[in-house]
Amino acid sequence: MRIYWRLGYPAWRLAAMVGFPIKIKIDVCHDEEAQVYFAVSPALGLAIESESLDGLVKEIDSALPVLLELAHAPVSQPKTDIRLHGNLATA
Repeated sequence: MRIYWRLGYPAWRLAAMVGFPIKIKIDVCHDEEAQVYFAVSPALGLAIESESLDGLVKEIDSALPVLLELAHAPVSQPKTDIRLHGNLATA
């Protein structure tokens, strides 16, 4: 079993510096009217959208390193795990 430290929890930067894997919570929703998926993560300031879920995952993967660098976060490989719950997914 592997232990992950969530971004935003107390001392998460210290945990990342000593090697704990960091898990980032990203809320993913589908806007039926606009026919787009969008993702937000207040902890990182992430807010993106895409026409497909696959496209959204690619956008998230490309945005995370930039946002982590801007947050001065020593995270080399964040853990992302997308789970769909009806019309809502959590990454």
